[in-house]
Amino acid sequence: MSGLTGLQLCILFCCTLQVSLMKTNAESIRNLLQELDEQRKFQMHLIIDMQNQNSSEQFLDFKSKMEIPRILIKRPDVVQQHLYIEFNMEILTIASLSMLNFNQTFDAMEKLLWRRHYTTILMILENEDFDLLNLFQRCWAQGYTSILVLHRQRYYTYTPFPTIQVKPLNHCLDFLKKSHFHNFHNYTFMVPFTQMPPIIFSYNNREGHLIRSGIYYKIVENFVNHYNGCMRHTFYDIWTSSLKPEDIVAMIIEQGLSFIPCYLAINEGYESSDSFHFSKVYLIVPAEKEIDQSLYLLVSFKRDMWLMVFLLLMVIYLLLVVVYYCKYQKLIYVEALLHTLKIIIFMYDEVFKDRTFFNLLLNFLFLTVGLFLTNSYVCNLSSMYTSRVYETDFKSLEDVERTQLGIHVYSTDYDGFMAVRNMPPVIYERMFVGNNSEFYANIQNLNLVNIYTAGEATVDFVLFQQLYVKRPWAKYIPEPIYTLPSSIKIPHRSPFIELFNRHLSYLKDSGILYKFKADSQWDGILSGTTQFFQDAEMNTAVSMAYLQNAFVMWLLGMLMAFIAFVGEFISVRKFKFI
Repeated sequence: MSGLTGLQLCILFCCTLQVSLMKTNAESIRNLLQELDEQRKFQMHLIIDMQNQNSSEQFLDFKSKMEIPRILIKRPDVVQQHLYIEFNMEILTIASLSMLNFNQTFDAMEKLLWRRHYTTILMILENEDFDLLNLFQRCWAQGYTSILVLHRQRYYTYTPFPTIQVKPLNHCLDFLKKSHFHNFHNYTFMVPFTQMPPIIFSYNNREGHLIRSGIYYKIVENFVNHYNGCMRHTFYDIWTSSLKPEDIVAMIIEQGLSFIPCYLAINEGYESSDSFHFSKVYLIVPAEKEIDQSLYLLVSFKRDMWLMVFLLLMVIYLLLVVVYYCKYQKLIYVEALLHTLKIIIFMYDEVFKDRTFFNLLLNFLFLTVGLFLTNSYVCNLSSMYTSRVYETDFKSLEDVERTQLGIHVYSTDYDGFMAVRNMPPVIYERMFVGNNSEFYANIQNLNLVNIYTAGEATVDFVLFQQLYVKRPWAKYIPEPIYTLPSSIKIPHRSPFIELFNRHLSYLKDSGILYKFKADSQWDGILSGTTQFFQDAEMNTAVSMAYLQNAFVMWLLGMLMAFIAFVGEFISVRKFKFI
């Protein structure tokens, strides 16, 4: 009987100890959650307890100072969509793990935390003989970097560099510092490389050293070097092969690429970093041609000015006719017209010979009119001969209709352009996919046999070649086709995305991105990819074509004078004979 009583006492003692440990454990978890909420200001708790191992109701009963919404996941079939689509992602994930629900829990987190894998995760492993190294390897594979593990009343996280290692913590909040992510210990990043100036390109300098440059590439290189990493490059020739979006996604997965520093459209197959610039896509078009040289004599005055000259001609002509009639009782129509033309072109000789004050006023009026019109016309004509007059600029996408040129589009971007709405119909009609190598070469050399599409950075890069050209022969239409955020493409589940976005914000705020852009333009010149163009002709003399209309007018005047002379000669002889 006494033995039975001793066994009962032992069982009672064990049960009491177990309850006491559970209460202590629950209390420590509550304190931990309260500290995390106060530190990070979480707005939601996601509780995943597939087998209900740790009595997840204790988390639901926990009352913090702030009322924080909670989501409890107990079955895999309730996981239907990604949380980032509908919820704010200031979220704390609490996962209760056991050997039985290990895969189910990670599968649920993979679905729920898709594209938000860098959020904070608390994993509770109570009374389980877990292989923590295997656990953290799985976390690294799924991109979980902000991890706190509670195991046997101790806290753990992990350091991924140079190899994944379990890191015990003295305090539960030490994992938030992420000091282990400040040194990559020569971790190798797989980065694709191609020739796409000014985004990413390379060249050999005078010493024969390989120089890699480009706006996007410099961002990635600066990030890797800052945290003591290294890069391994894989070259892809994007101009001789046509890559489809699905081919790019497959390449990222198969090659294990870490960053893709290239222009790529937004796709569900990969992630994008924070945007560092709101870029525009433009059409590169030929500059406006010079007007016909024979038209300069006509365009020196605008239409309103020519109308004023015509009205002055009529007013002065009538004034001469009326004043002459009042003085001499004689009508002079032809002489008045000749005198009027002389006044307009500032070759006036006196019509009224009398030395009177009224005649002085008339002569002063005629002198002023002739002087103003002649000097104004000559000054305008001289300045136009110097600066040249060109056709109307391309100011909008509708102006493409004035040309007969097609719009050459890079093959991978064609479907994206055709999906853009609200463009003028002529843009869709003119777009075509040609040879990608010709597309690349013609843009670099500004050989505008067609109109070409290009991003804002590429437009600035190729037009930089015309820095010292008096009159550029290539421009871009100021109205963009569409706008898109500039970002570095990163594979899903990348553990570096949060750190990369933070580093990218530093580059943007400090103005280093503008330096990358300027450096890429000069690197293009140094590499021979681009070159400074010069004007083909400097200080050419005015050709006879500019005076073509003047000669025509002169010939017409001489012809009319000859006809008038012959008419007068015949009429005089006829009347004399009679």
